[in-house]
Amino acid sequence: MNSSTILQAKNVSKTFSLGNQSFKVLQSVNLSLHAGSSLSIRGESGCGKTTLLNILARIESADTGELSWGDQTVRCDRIARRDEVARRAKFLGVVYQAYYLVPELDVLENVTLSARISGGVDGSVKDRAHSLLQQMGVADKARQIPGKLSGGERQRVAIARALLNCPEVLLADEPTGNLDERTGEEVMDLLLRACSEEGAALILVTHNHAFARATAQQTVLSDGILNEV
Repeated sequence: MNSSTILQAKNVSKTFSLGNQSFKVLQSVNLSLHAGSSLSIRGESGCGKTTLLNILARIESADTGELSWGDQTVRCDRIARRDEVARRAKFLGVVYQAYYLVPELDVLENVTLSARISGGVDGSVKDRAHSLLQQMGVADKARQIPGKLSGGERQRVAIARALLNCPEVLLADEPTGNLDERTGEEVMDLLLRACSEEGAALILVTHNHAFARATAQQTVLSDGILNEV
């Protein structure tokens, strides 16, 4: 892996079993992401895009393959252990289609959750959270609970949360999938701009061709194989 590569996967494979049948979702997938760059992954529903992102985040295990975060080789044949979670929280941020905000916590508390995982919350963390909420255009919602926000506002909060720890890589899994077209475009613009300003590399899973073309590299996952387009 050259010095500018921030995340790399080599020969990653994954098979699921259902009854007596086996389904090979990923077949020797190779992926390389440069620091500060962006890459999109398109593909049909159920083709394994989310599985691949989960493996890159070590939320899910692969059957075979190698995975590198920065200059560190990490296990991809098992999920991250408890003592590795803090490392993941600092290296990666993740944005999901379904937001996954904690309904009982207000917006500011949701954004600072990742800092609690990686060490703790102090005044500087709260200042950064407020700054990111300002950047996302939802600073006035800091004391609201998620249930009082629109879908677009919830996703903006989720992006702020993912960026809080200054991650080197942001993984975004269909971040506009639950939004209408206009709101989706606004959120995508904010996501791309925020990654650029924060210097975070981005892997974007999307069905939207226009959003995919906005990244530096474009790939398609089909029949378990990831190809550049």
